[in-house]
Amino acid sequence: MIAKSYIKSTLIELDKLYNSASSQKKAIYFSKLAVIELCGWIEETLDDIIIKHGNRNLKSADNKNYCKNKIVNPNYGFQYNNNIRPMLISLLGLIQVEKLELELEKTAQITLLKSNLGNLKSTRNEAAHTHLKGVTRIYNAPSRTLGDFNRISTILEKIDSELRK
Repeated sequence: MIAKSYIKSTLIELDKLYNSASSQKKAIYFSKLAVIELCGWIEETLDDIIIKHGNRNLKSADNKNYCKNKIVNPNYGFQYNNNIRPMLISLLGLIQVEKLELELEKTAQITLLKSNLGNLKSTRNEAAHTHLKGVTRIYNAPSRTLGDFNRISTILEKIDSELRK
C-alpha cells in the first residue's frame, strides 16, 4: 500500500500557507515547495513499489540487493518512458510490462500518467532550477498540485495493485 497521508497533509498545509501568504513572493515559495514535495514523493513511491515487488517475489538476498542497487538506486526521475518503464522492465521483463501496460491502458491510465508526469516535470524543473530575482514567475497554487497528486497517486496505486496480483 502506498503511503499518502504525509504528502497529502503537506500539500494541504502548503495550500493554507499559500492562501494566507502576506506577499506574492511568499505565495510563490509555497507553490514551488508543493511541486518539489510532490515530485519527491513520486520518486520515493516508485522506488518503494519496485523494491517491495522485488522483495515479495525474489528469494535470493543477492537478487534483492541487485534490485535495490542496480535497478532502483541509479534511477533519478519520474518520467514514465525514461524512468518507470525501464525499472519495470528490469524487474519484470518486457513481456510482463506489456501485459501490465495493456491492462492499465484499458482505461487510458498509462497515457494519463505519462501526460501528468510530463507536465509536472516541466513545472518541477522550472521550480528547482530557477530563482525569483528580477523575474515574475507564475506557478500553480498548491491546490492544483494537490489535484495532480490525487490523479497520479490513483494510477500508482493501480500499478502497485496490478503487481500484487
